[in-house]
Amino acid sequence: MNLLTIADGFGDSFAVPAWYPDYIKWPNIIKLMTRGLTLTNLSRYGAGNEYIIQCLKNNLQDKNLVLVQWAVPNRLDLVLSHDSETDQFWQEQIANDPIYNNNIVQLGSDRIWISSGSTLNCVKEYHKKFIGLKQHQIRSQMYIDYATMLLQNIPYGFLLTKNSQYLADTVKDETKWHWHEKFCGMCEFRNHSKYAELDLKIVQPIPLIQFDFIRQFIQPRLDLPWRSEQEIQAVEAMLYKKYKESIINKPQ
Repeated sequence: MNLLTIADGFGDSFAVPAWYPDYIKWPNIIKLMTRGLTLTNLSRYGAGNEYIIQCLKNNLQDKNLVLVQWAVPNRLDLVLSHDSETDQFWQEQIANDPIYNNNIVQLGSDRIWISSGSTLNCVKEYHKKFIGLKQHQIRSQMYIDYATMLLQNIPYGFLLTKNSQYLADTVKDETKWHWHEKFCGMCEFRNHSKYAELDLKIVQPIPLIQFDFIRQFIQPRLDLPWRSEQEIQAVEAMLYKKYKESIINKPQ
């Protein structure tokens, strides 16, 4: 089975604390919990929903199942296809970004700068003066509608990173959504998981909480080649062991 997963940093196992190198995210946890699964994980730290929908459109061939975790709506995924003067401006801005200076992704024929919550003045001005939260939300609603049409012949599921009540007027079929409460994301689930007390309060919930989310809200509903109960419990034990080993190195 070929599984395609797309998310922002919630699904990107590259975007982890240096002191916790085994901070495995949910796509790779699903890989550990299954047998014979070919995983194509296009998650990218800082991604917005515009990048996510373009990834989905360009990578559906030969996929048997798709899981998309939608990001918060107000992000800038900038296609770098400007005139020479504007291109030089953005190249200078990107180079000076302390976090996202190396976050340019080739997607088809386009180069896209994924900026997420960049603190650069030009990005803040973009969100404040040009594309406000409401317009970001409307765009994301359209992306999700389009994704639903693209996936009408492929089994799929949608997740959320954070509370997204703005989708309540858009989502008509809730059966494709995996959440612990309507329009709530994995970020909010961290407070309801059996591992809530272990959470480290960094951006993405710890791997054990993501594992717990999969167990409760994805595994029972998706027909994947899941491992035996004993083997899945061994995955959980491994994640717990990695957690205990890593927090020893956590900066105070």
